[in-house]
Amino acid sequence: MVYASSPGLQMFGERWDRIVAERGAQAALYLADGSATTFRELDAEARAAKPVGDHVLVQGDAPAIMRSLLAGLLHGVPVQLVEKDRQRRVPVIPPPAGTALIKQTVGGSGLRRCQFFTLDQVAADVDRLHAALDLGTLGVGVAAISCAHSFGLTMTVLQTLFNGVPTCFAPQPFAQPLMEAMRHHTRVFLPGVPALWKAWLMGEVQFGNVSLAISAGSPLTLKLEQMAMEKHGLKIHNLYGTSECGAVSWDASDSLRTDARDLGALLPGVETQIDGSGRLIVSSSSVGLGYDEMIPGERYGEGVFVTSDQIDSSGERLMFEQCIGGGINVAGRKLSPAEIGEKIRRAAGLTAVTIRGATSRDPERCQDIVAELEMPRAEIDAAFKVRACSLLAPWEVPRRWTGKP
Repeated sequence: MVYASSPGLQMFGERWDRIVAERGAQAALYLADGSATTFRELDAEARAAKPVGDHVLVQGDAPAIMRSLLAGLLHGVPVQLVEKDRQRRVPVIPPPAGTALIKQTVGGSGLRRCQFFTLDQVAADVDRLHAALDLGTLGVGVAAISCAHSFGLTMTVLQTLFNGVPTCFAPQPFAQPLMEAMRHHTRVFLPGVPALWKAWLMGEVQFGNVSLAISAGSPLTLKLEQMAMEKHGLKIHNLYGTSECGAVSWDASDSLRTDARDLGALLPGVETQIDGSGRLIVSSSSVGLGYDEMIPGERYGEGVFVTSDQIDSSGERLMFEQCIGGGINVAGRKLSPAEIGEKIRRAAGLTAVTIRGATSRDPERCQDIVAELEMPRAEIDAAFKVRACSLLAPWEVPRRWTGKP
C-alpha cells in the first residue's frame, strides 16, 4: 500500500528538498556528546533505506524515529510509531487511503488503539505550533521525552523534518543527561511533562540557555510554575492538546497563571464547542482520519474530534475541569486499565481484577493506579504483589491495593 503520489507526500518532498538545499551542511540531529548528523547526511541515509513491505514500523529513540520516519515519508510508505516497551498493535482495519502516520496510543478513552493521519493533517499541527510558538527563532529542540508520543514528536522530530529546526537528543530524561545534552547549545527550547519539570527543577538543572519551556501531558500546577519562576526566572508555558487532534491551546503569557485550570487561548485555526456532557469538541485541520476501532457514540474524523475532557470555554481561555474517559494518567503517560488488569490476572492466576485511577497525593504524578481484587486483604502481601506485577512495566504497577475484609 503506497501513497507516494498523494498531494501531501509530494508537498513534503518539496519542503524537505528545500530544507536540504538551504541547510544541507548544517546539523539536523545532535547527540548528547555534541556530535551531529547534517541534513544532507540524514537525507542520504533516508533515501538509501528504502522500506520493505507496505509500512515502516518504528520502535526506538528520537534518532531512530527521525531516520525511519523520514525514510517512510520520502518513499511514500505509512509509518507506525510504537513505544520501545510496547508491542505493536496491528490495526484491525487497513489504513485508510492517504495514511502517512499511524500512532498507537491509549489516550483519554483508556483503550489502546491506532490512529491514522495524512501528511496534510500532520503538517497542519506541526506548522501551527511552529508559527504560534515561533520555534524557528528559539534554537534547538531538546528531545528529552519520548518521541513516540505526539507531544514529543511534534515539538522536536517533526519540526526538524518539516521546518528544518534542529533536534538535540537527550538519551535519558534525568538532570545530568539533560544538562549534558543542552550545554552544547546557545539556545534551546525544552518540552516536558509536569513530573519531569518537577524533577528537573529539584535536580538543580540550569536553564540559562532555555529560550522556551513547554509543559503538556497532564495538569501543570501553580506551585510548580511558581517554583520555576522563583528559582530560575523561567516561565513554563502550559500547552493542551490530544494525540487525535494535535495542539489545541497554550498559555503564551510571560506572567504566572492565577488558576491551575488555565489551558491558555486557542491556537490559530482551531475551533471548539462544548457538547451536552461538557466535553470539548475540537475542529481543526490537524484532526486525524480516525481510529482503527471505534466505540459506539464516538466522533473522530472529518475534521472533528470529541475529547474525553470536560472544559469550560465560556471565557477567552480554556479551563480544564476533568477527564471523564477511562484512561489513567500517570505522570503524563496514558495507561489502559484493561491492559494492566489482564497482566495482573495472568501473572497471579486471578479471575477478577478491577483497575482504576485515583487522584495522587503528588499532583505532578496526576493519578495513582488502584487494583481492586476479589481476595482477602491479608493475602495481598509483598510476595503476592511481586508475583502479580511480574508482567507489568514499572509505571503500570499499582500504588494502592484493595481486597475483601
